[in-house]
Order: sequence, then structure tokens, then C-alpha cells
Amino acid sequence: MAQEYIAVKDKHDLGLIALSKSVFETIAQIAVEEADGLTLADPFNPFKNSINCKIQNDQLIISVAIKVKYDMNVKEACAKLQNTIHDNIAHMSDYTPDIIDIRVAGFVF
Repeated sequence: MAQEYIAVKDKHDLGLIALSKSVFETIAQIAVEEADGLTLADPFNPFKNSINCKIQNDQLIISVAIKVKYDMNVKEACAKLQNTIHDNIAHMSDYTPDIIDIRVAGFVF
């Protein structure tokens, strides 16, 4: 069975904090919702998750499927979203994700 959480050691060695995968998925979801011109690929389909988080070999891998507004620069929008997700996770959890994969699943007209 795959690991469902990441253990983060406190800076002052006072304890160990375990963060669930759903914490990182929620942070990524909020970043997409706050971005202008971007939406999750299938936010209402319960069988197809637009945000997937995996923990392999103590590496956090986040995959996000998005739709981009038709008149936006896709490369800049994806790079900005990647940086936003990385910064938000780093600020909220004191852990930096290793891989953030942004997949463009379509366009919004």
C-alpha cells in the first residue's frame, strides 16, 4: 500500500508532523481557483480527479489537469500556476513539493 502522508520534522525538534495527501491537493485546488483564466478540468466528476497527489520514495508529486481561457498565453499561465502551488505549499506546510506537473486538458471559450 502506498504511503498516504509525509512526515515533516519540526525546526526545533519538538515533534513530528504528518501531512496527508489531501492537504496538498486542497492547497493546489485553491491555487487553481484563485488563478485568473484557469479552471480545473473536471471539477464536478467524482470519478475523475483533476488533482492527483502521489508520494513515492519520499518525493511529493502533484499532477493538476486544467483548462485555460482561450486568449491566454498557455506557457506563462502554467509556469505561474506551478510557482503559485509551490510557494503556497512551502509557506503553509514547510515542505516543498518535488514535482508539480501541469497538464492542459482543454480550453475555455
